[in-house]
Amino acid sequence: MNAPSPPSCLPEHDPPPESGDTAPRWLVWTTVAYLTLPVMIFLVGWLRPVWTLVSVASALAIGKGLAPGKDVNPAAISRVSHLKWWQGIILLLVLAIVVGTNGAGGFGVQNWDWIKHNAILRDLVDKPWPVIYTTDKGEVALTYYLAYYLPAAVAGKLLGWQAANVAIYGWTVLGCFLAAVWLMMLSGARWWAALGMLVLFSGLDLLGDALWWHPRETLQWVNNFDAEWWPKLWTLPSNLTLIAYAPQHAIAGWLLTALLVAGLRARPASFPIGGLLALSLLWSPFLTVGLFALAGLWFLGHRARLSGCIRAQFRPANLTAVPLALVLALYFQSRNVPFELPHYLYPSRKIIAMGSFYLTPNRAGFAEFAPAYVLTMLLEFGTLALLLLKALPKEDRADRFLLAGAVATLLALPWFHYGHYNDLVMRICIPALWVLQILSLQALVGPLKSRQAGRPSRLRMAIIVVLSLGALYPMNMFRITTNRLAERSWRVVALPLRDQVPDLFRQQRQSRRHLFSIGQYLGSVHSWFFLFLAREVPRPLPGAAPGDAEHSR
Repeated sequence: MNAPSPPSCLPEHDPPPESGDTAPRWLVWTTVAYLTLPVMIFLVGWLRPVWTLVSVASALAIGKGLAPGKDVNPAAISRVSHLKWWQGIILLLVLAIVVGTNGAGGFGVQNWDWIKHNAILRDLVDKPWPVIYTTDKGEVALTYYLAYYLPAAVAGKLLGWQAANVAIYGWTVLGCFLAAVWLMMLSGARWWAALGMLVLFSGLDLLGDALWWHPRETLQWVNNFDAEWWPKLWTLPSNLTLIAYAPQHAIAGWLLTALLVAGLRARPASFPIGGLLALSLLWSPFLTVGLFALAGLWFLGHRARLSGCIRAQFRPANLTAVPLALVLALYFQSRNVPFELPHYLYPSRKIIAMGSFYLTPNRAGFAEFAPAYVLTMLLEFGTLALLLLKALPKEDRADRFLLAGAVATLLALPWFHYGHYNDLVMRICIPALWVLQILSLQALVGPLKSRQAGRPSRLRMAIIVVLSLGALYPMNMFRITTNRLAERSWRVVALPLRDQVPDLFRQQRQSRRHLFSIGQYLGSVHSWFFLFLAREVPRPLPGAAPGDAEHSR
């Protein structure tokens, strides 16, 4: 008599994938390599040899577990056939132009956030690893999500500062290219539609800015990039905003979410979610939270099979992720160990408190919170989500659960605040918004036809209208960028000069009256990570003159 099989995680009534599709194994392997390489660089550069061996083995096991095996149905991963070579070249060239006008490596216009990016990159190039600063209050360590910067930092150590900037530009273009191809593969959309979604996806921010406008103020969209801040409490950023301001969060968020969606569709009972979460930590702990929320809500949707899904996660690919997760958790725990900085770096207690964790209604007041929350829900994602809910077939339970997880995440985020600019909302929302983009493209190419043959349905037209109105904001960003390039005589490439990049300490002194930024980049050298796991770095020669605010030991 055969033993009963364990409960499956697979949805019961999902339609079979379209036949004839090819498995994008090259895409999965390239994505896994893109996400894993910086983590490997960190482990080799920061850890003592014994811990390096253990954690590198853990990272390699995660990468192998994330890649599809021979038992995975190729068509379950992809809804579209392979990308033709000429389409890939056009896609790459367009994205090179988009990234090349928005600051990465000094290509295009760098916004104020790149001052921080350049400072971190310069210290990673110039200083020994791990990066340690000496102040007149003692030593502190650079403790930040460094994955995005590390391949360029290696290029800089080998070939110099200019090479580091060119490398971070190329690394950004490659990441955006992989993200665009994932949009195409997961949705079944044409390459040009995936490109348009990646570059132009946004909420209805210009409409929100107009509704929030006060007659005595200038509409934000007229002359700056910050019209997304029309509620002044949080923002759900557009893709172009993320490319221009925070590619270190955006690219990893898109690629990790793509792997998660592909895994949940093709092999939910064996996909190593724990490994994916461990790999995401060095890219951005905010993304780890967003991915966990999506996966958790997806599994809760399969309540009848939840116990089987949980047991299925106790697999080697997840268990071998424990060493890497512990190492990275201890690394970030260094920020919670008390350390002291020179007095001239601290702003007032009130400014420091603005970056702490709190419930938004308690601080802002419910009278201010409520209208901002309702309008944000309607304009940023709610209208689109309702249309997608109607567009998804009822039997497509997997994607309906993905949509529910994304919406639940976005509904919850504005209630919480962390960081001076509420990074908690801005970054955790990235996986959820990416799911909306995948499902939007999928709805536009799916079987939504009216009774009159050949005519797009009203539902499809409604989705197109909402996406088109959202695209006005990125288009306005392109307008502003073009004006700024014209002001500097169309000098598209302006690599930042190494000696003119202000370090993190100087930036903190310059912004002391407004925010306490340096606290999010530093950790204690007396933490468990730096005492027992991190490698030693050379101390300065006796009598060496200290730097302006820091000196590498």
